[in-house]
Amino acid sequence: MHIKKLLCLFTAFAAACLTACGSEIKSEDIPSPLYTDGSSQTQTTTVTTTAAPEPAPPRLQQAEITGSQLSYTPFTQTIEAESGKLTGDAKKASQREGFSGDGYVTGISAQGQWLVEFDLPQDQYYNVSVAGACDSKNKNAITADGKRLSSFTFTGNGHFEIIGVKNIYLEKGRHTISIEIPDPSADIDYCTVTASEDISKLSFALDKPELSDKNADENAKALYNYMCSVYGKNIILAQHDTIGTMNESQLIYKTTGKRPAIRFGDLINATDENTAYCDSDIECAEKFSSLGGIVGYMWHWKDPVNNKSCYASETDFDLSKAVTKEDISLLSLEDMEKLKNQGKISGECLEIVRDIDTVSQKLSKLQRKGIPVIWRPLHEASNGYFWWGKDAGSYKWLWQLMYKRQTAYHKLNNLIWVWSAQNASWYVGDSMCDMISCDIYKNDSPGSGINNLIFLQNISRKKPAAMTECDVMPTIRSMVNEKAYWSFIGQWGGNYLMKQDGSFSQEFTSQKDIQLMYNNNVTLTMDKLPSLSQMKQDLARVKEKEKADKAAEEKSEKESKKTE
Repeated sequence: MHIKKLLCLFTAFAAACLTACGSEIKSEDIPSPLYTDGSSQTQTTTVTTTAAPEPAPPRLQQAEITGSQLSYTPFTQTIEAESGKLTGDAKKASQREGFSGDGYVTGISAQGQWLVEFDLPQDQYYNVSVAGACDSKNKNAITADGKRLSSFTFTGNGHFEIIGVKNIYLEKGRHTISIEIPDPSADIDYCTVTASEDISKLSFALDKPELSDKNADENAKALYNYMCSVYGKNIILAQHDTIGTMNESQLIYKTTGKRPAIRFGDLINATDENTAYCDSDIECAEKFSSLGGIVGYMWHWKDPVNNKSCYASETDFDLSKAVTKEDISLLSLEDMEKLKNQGKISGECLEIVRDIDTVSQKLSKLQRKGIPVIWRPLHEASNGYFWWGKDAGSYKWLWQLMYKRQTAYHKLNNLIWVWSAQNASWYVGDSMCDMISCDIYKNDSPGSGINNLIFLQNISRKKPAAMTECDVMPTIRSMVNEKAYWSFIGQWGGNYLMKQDGSFSQEFTSQKDIQLMYNNNVTLTMDKLPSLSQMKQDLARVKEKEKADKAAEEKSEKESKKTE
């Protein structure tokens, strides 16, 4: 039966079809496709109805967001825990080895039973740390003035260790630092507050950024040039949509009056026998691009042998068995089958390449339409959730294989590669990715994610950093104040954004915050994006300027030599 187009899924299915990366995604959760071509396996009666007109989206005033200008003043102070205020069961002790000062504090079982006071010299960002020890793994939280800053976990090795939280904004004056300890077995030795210059030293400068794929097409180059040109000045807004729909993006439009600049789809169904949902999602991507938006894709890759699940806990697929020293990235499947029969590669290896070829065929549809794609495969590898996160060595082998096969064998030169393994030791290198990113979930408060951004910049300062997923959308004011100018932020969808009836859910992000996020002078929505043709013109001007600058530099060098 020919399928013209899939209907967007009922909003009641949204939460089931799209869950967070760390949550379970099962193919049986996805309902059967609904068709709009009039085809049906059973005879139905046509009923003509008049749909109520959609209410117009709100027209909200654009807010002018400016960040605070804070100077850095060096400051550090350490206060021994035993000199702080003790109440309840908290008391001084000296039996555990390795403490400093006259002893340490033990028996803390609730916030406020132990606290110390600091007089801070000025409004700025500070790092707060405590030295503590316990004999079993113990989750706690540091608080300032009674407000939780961050949770942490002692390893429970019995020795004093330093834990803390970085880049916390505190105003000039007196502040109390305490700790929440649900188990009174933790002992605190001292607390240190240090002024942080991390934010004052932030730089978003990228030195002549270019795509890692030397054969990248002009559309991908133009889009990447644009994204790099606004990095550190603006934040591009992205939205993850339920597979085969634009439900979440449309809800954003109804709520804020603006559309996301980037729509992220998922190719989870690309290797299914019935690829209707995948094909429908590609159609949604094409539609979004035609409206003036940017297309992004991720891939919850089901295990290549059984095609059952992407989650390590639900498959026995062993990536390490696929790793080979044979250079297979440019071989045909027929040649690879010969290598398998000769015992030079495993069946796991062959099936991995077969899946890469399948998903590449789906992506090629977008390339033929001239649509560049922000491509984020093998995400969150280092957290061990997915089968591709077995170990760093196997993961890097797989990334290299996919990168070479897609760019050189399939000639998918419309891709902008986004790495998001979230661990520095898993980094694939600047030569095989174009952006670096992380996913932020379960925040205690809607902060900016500045420490995650600094972490990524320390991995590579040559690539724009993005927050590819989040449950709680950071507030625009916190990002501007803390200079957390992410390249883009990807809001996760499903029940993180909408209720079962399709209306906006405020469980994670308030309607007020999302409306401000989409209506201000800093973030970029679809209506603020230049057209792809304009991006290509801008890139041409950049290249002309670089050419002129190089010529001027060569001329200056020649004249200097003549003078000598």
